[in-house]
Formats: sequence, C-alpha cells, structure tokens
Amino acid sequence: MQGFYTAEQLDTMPGDARLGVIGNPIAHSKSPQMQQPALDAAGIAARYVRLMAGTEDGAFEDLLRNLAERSFIGVNVTVPFKKKAHDAAVQLDPLARLSGAVNTLVRKADGWHGYNTDGPGFSRAIEECCGRPLKELRVLIMGACGGAGSALACQCALEGCPGITLVNRPRPELAELASRLAAHSKAPVETLHFDSPELPAAIAAANLIVNATSLGLHEGDPMPISPDFLRPGQLVYDIVTHETSLHREAGARGCTASTGQGMLLWQGAIAFEHWFGISPDVSAMRCGLLGN
Repeated sequence: MQGFYTAEQLDTMPGDARLGVIGNPIAHSKSPQMQQPALDAAGIAARYVRLMAGTEDGAFEDLLRNLAERSFIGVNVTVPFKKKAHDAAVQLDPLARLSGAVNTLVRKADGWHGYNTDGPGFSRAIEECCGRPLKELRVLIMGACGGAGSALACQCALEGCPGITLVNRPRPELAELASRLAAHSKAPVETLHFDSPELPAAIAAANLIVNATSLGLHEGDPMPISPDFLRPGQLVYDIVTHETSLHREAGARGCTASTGQGMLLWQGAIAFEHWFGISPDVSAMRCGLLGN
C-alpha cells in the first residue's frame, strides 16, 4: 500500500479526510502519525492524509483548488513546495513573509492563509532540549539557503539572537538572505561557504550549530563539517529526524546533540493551533511520533 494520494486519486480518500501534508516524495512523512492522535484526542472527526503533488507547473496550485472544493481545513507543506505555498497564499504571517516559505496553510473564506511554523517549532524544540531560549544563543546554520534553513535563520533574526552565521554552498541567495535578515537582526549576519577558511573559528564561537542540509538523510551520507571543529558544551541540532553520523560524532565530543524530532513535533503542534484555534494534546502527538 502506497500510503498517500495523488491528485488523480482524491476520490479514493476517506470521506472524512479534511487535513493532510503535501510533498513529493511524501510516503516517508511522519506527520499523519502525530496529527491523527491530536485530532482524535480533541474529538475532531477528521482524517489527516498524505498527498503527493506533481512537480510540473500548476500541479500544486490545482491540488490546492481541489482540496478547497473538498472542504479541507488546512494542510502542511513540505519539500519541494514551500515556496509555491508562499506564492499561493492570500495572507502571510511575518516569518512566512520574511523567509519566503510556507509550511502550513489554513483555508479561509478569502483563500489560503500561509504560516511558517518551522521557525517557532525550532525555537520551542531548542529551549526544550537545551534549557535556554533561542534568543540567547549564537547560532550557525549550515544549509541556510534551503527552505527549512532560511526559515530557521529568519526566526533567529526575529528573536534577536546575538550572533547569526549562515553557511551554504556558493549561491546568490546567500547574500540576499543575509541582507534581508540584517534589517531584523540585532547583530551582524555573517555568511560563509563550506570551504571558507574562517569556518572552523565560526563553528567554535557558536553556541548552537544547526544542520539544515540534506546530508544525513540517508545512511552513509558524509557529514557537512568535520566533527573536529566542535567543542564540548555546544548544542548540535540536526533537523533530520533520525540519528545521523553528525549526531553521533557530536555526542562523542561532549556536545548536546539532538535530532529534528522536537522541531517536527512542535511545528506540527503550532500548525494545529492555526487550524483550530486550540492547543493540541502534545503528549498524544509525541507518542504517535515515537510509535508508542
């Protein structure tokens, strides 16, 4: 069983399907296993499903129109559609506007409203795992130009982090992102490439190192940086939701290392709040996510 519905298969969805997550690929998504328990705990008679949109021009927008006609309440959006979700929204929250990425859509009378819950979800996860608010930390983000990385960078700027370093392969978007953040950041925003000679010193100066690259998604992937750059006491946060080589090596060097499960949990909880105006049962969501 494929575990998701394509645009051509919407008629085969359960009759109570009213929420979902859109991506391509999407079969791996853990969102249903944490959102469905929250819906059930709240007594909301709705089903949360996986939806795969095509990547051809107009396919994502056509899917949104079909979901609106089927009285969908809202959707989460993942790779590679966060920019398309931003462009499809008639109204945006401040983080979505600044980052150019939307991962949560809510259907309203005038159209889809767009939110970025990755940023605040990341912030809650960091405080939960290290006991310090994000706004107190000097942060270095690897893969800053990606959809998730740029949202996290924008969240750091909006919260007033005392230092933000953006690391990416050479791309024009890196300087453009730094320029946008500079207008909101209390501290200078530094940009580096993975081969910059200043990178080891920048990593050593950070309190929080974030891996927002795709490296680590698959077993055997190389690490984005040498673990020898890390120092004991740092927090290393990998947004990949399973343990990675970086996660293991950071822990062996005395760092507090965390996977992205906390961010996934909290961004989902905040999305639920946008859909229904109430807080979900986070314990039920956590149990579903962990398979308990």
